[in-house]
Amino acid sequence: MSAFLYSLEHDLTPTLLVLAAIMFGAWTIAYAQIVLACFREKTYGLPLVSIFQNFSWELIFGFQLLAPGVVVLVWGNRLWFLVDCVIVLQVFLYGKQSQTNPWIRDNFHTIALAGLLATGVGVYAFAAYFQDVYGLALSFLINLLMSVLFIAMLFARPDLKGMPYGAAWGKMIGTAAGALFCYIWWPMQFDASGTLVRPPYIKAPPNQYLTYFLYVTIPIVDVIYIYLHKRQQRINASQR
Repeated sequence: MSAFLYSLEHDLTPTLLVLAAIMFGAWTIAYAQIVLACFREKTYGLPLVSIFQNFSWELIFGFQLLAPGVVVLVWGNRLWFLVDCVIVLQVFLYGKQSQTNPWIRDNFHTIALAGLLATGVGVYAFAAYFQDVYGLALSFLINLLMSVLFIAMLFARPDLKGMPYGAAWGKMIGTAAGALFCYIWWPMQFDASGTLVRPPYIKAPPNQYLTYFLYVTIPIVDVIYIYLHKRQQRINASQR
């Protein structure tokens, strides 16, 4: 409890607390809508690669396998990890029957397990190699790939099965709030010499060009996805 209160007092200002609440709240609502829709429609509701990446990221940074994290954010990531476990379960329950390629369908569980393990190793190795000890840059790279793959998934599933419209808005709002949060919070984690204020005392990146690009680009791609989703809904309604 004392560590939790220290984190609230020293890491998160009132503005950051509001942004964090919006970020976690919107993403949780998006996750909840996807999970419920997928149990109802017997499918999985995120791109497979994104499911494996999310699971791996939350496992590594929610349980501090790479470096100690900020307590409040760590517990938020642990809650998301529980949801990711449910989403991975849906992959193994319904993923096989969702495949159109016969070979992939016949070998789906082996492919999914191998993909999950390989992704976990890759996510950890990437974060360790680039000293992304809080997974910040990696989380936004994963998020950008997810946004692009959601569009590809929409074209592959014109019936929008397992892809609720509200979840698209939740993802966009959560990502935008998260981008603002990180824009303010991340520079605060380094002292005047550019060293992380807590272990492992790594140096700050030479610049923030990559993160700034991701902060802006992902919400734009999400808005495109929202537009395409609504457009597909109208097409489906006209064909009924």
